[in-house]
Amino acid sequence: MKKDLLVLSGILLVMSTAMQAQTGVGINTVTPGTTLDVNGAITNRETAVAVASNAATIPANVTQIQLTGSATATIAITAPAAPNAGQRLIIYNNTGGGFGASLNGFTITNGQAMEFAYSNGNWRATNNGAGATATSIPWNTLGNSGTNPTTNFLGTTDNQGLALRTNNAEQMRITPTGNVGIGTTTPNSHLDLGPLVSSTKLAVYNDTAGGDFYGFGLSGGLLHFHTASPTSATAPDMVLHSSGQLGINIGATNPTANMDVNGTARIRNTPMLAAGNGASIAIPVYHDANGNVVKTAPPGHGNVMSGIITGAPGASTLIIGNIPDGTYYRLTVTVANACTHHAVAEFWVAANSSGGTAIQGRDGFMSLNGVAPPTFSETQTSTGVSWSGVPGCGDGGNTANLDFTMYIVASGGGTYQLNVVNNGNVNRGYSAVLERVGTY
Repeated sequence: MKKDLLVLSGILLVMSTAMQAQTGVGINTVTPGTTLDVNGAITNRETAVAVASNAATIPANVTQIQLTGSATATIAITAPAAPNAGQRLIIYNNTGGGFGASLNGFTITNGQAMEFAYSNGNWRATNNGAGATATSIPWNTLGNSGTNPTTNFLGTTDNQGLALRTNNAEQMRITPTGNVGIGTTTPNSHLDLGPLVSSTKLAVYNDTAGGDFYGFGLSGGLLHFHTASPTSATAPDMVLHSSGQLGINIGATNPTANMDVNGTARIRNTPMLAAGNGASIAIPVYHDANGNVVKTAPPGHGNVMSGIITGAPGASTLIIGNIPDGTYYRLTVTVANACTHHAVAEFWVAANSSGGTAIQGRDGFMSLNGVAPPTFSETQTSTGVSWSGVPGCGDGGNTANLDFTMYIVASGGGTYQLNVVNNGNVNRGYSAVLERVGTY
């Protein structure tokens, strides 16, 4: 026994002397080049650490950790101090929930591993010393989780633009001022679609084959509006020229007027002129042989004034006012009773401060079988209208309940007005339309 111990002691003494004489210890090599030279792989056994309440504690004397379990927020990692500076620690975040894990201000993205070195009394990440800030979290091609748009973003932090490429060719540029350019590297507005005028600019809707073009296009100073056109080259449904001319359904891109409409135009719910003294004047429009909308000549011809009033028996009531001096008109007055009897009378009217002011009855009829046209009793500035054979009405009207008199009088300021006098025995409503037919 003593002999065996002496032999073992001798062997250990020889090994110790040999190791001290060499520059290092070699494993699977007789020529170590460093203090410890391993010829082959080194295994650091991985230790699984389960996350609980979004926290994980690293045990002492380990080199590689796999975080498991699930989290609902960023995981707070606690790790013990290393016995020696320079110790390495690798942490793999394999938790569910998609959240990062943070150690000493460094965040390990979910699904990623990060290496730490113990230095200056704490664990330091070896990823260029970057901490858990927006600049240290990479954007993954499969997407990121646990991000905050107020701190995590895709872009630049210096005064430089952002270029997006496909097939290594720039397709979009965002300038430092926020302008976005598609088809241009120097956008001059919030959205700039570039200077190319021969291609489709913007499609609001298109089919899968690109055969239908719904949207906008620009070419040669023209803004096109297309709806369900077969191709973008088809004539637009509406075009706005840079000169301000608008074409609708013209089958071309060159409107010939400020508004060029090929087809009908419709105005829905056109408001009526205010009833009363006729201060508002409606001016009818016409079109010439080329379809241009025009006013008729002479100036003012066709202008319409109107009024609606209710007159008491024997009362003279203003029905149309502000009639210009030096004008001729055709006046139509309608009146009806509660027995559905309607009477219409027409007059010629002249407003002339040179002595030609006059009103004269010209015709009329009543919607009652057997009643003849009215009889007109006239002075130069008044015309009385009476109907023969009109029966009384259940609203209290007698046989003269539809009779009335029209007057034209000066109203001051170089204008004239029309008054109606109810010659019946009950209140009556009157409607008058005054159409201008000429000028002195």
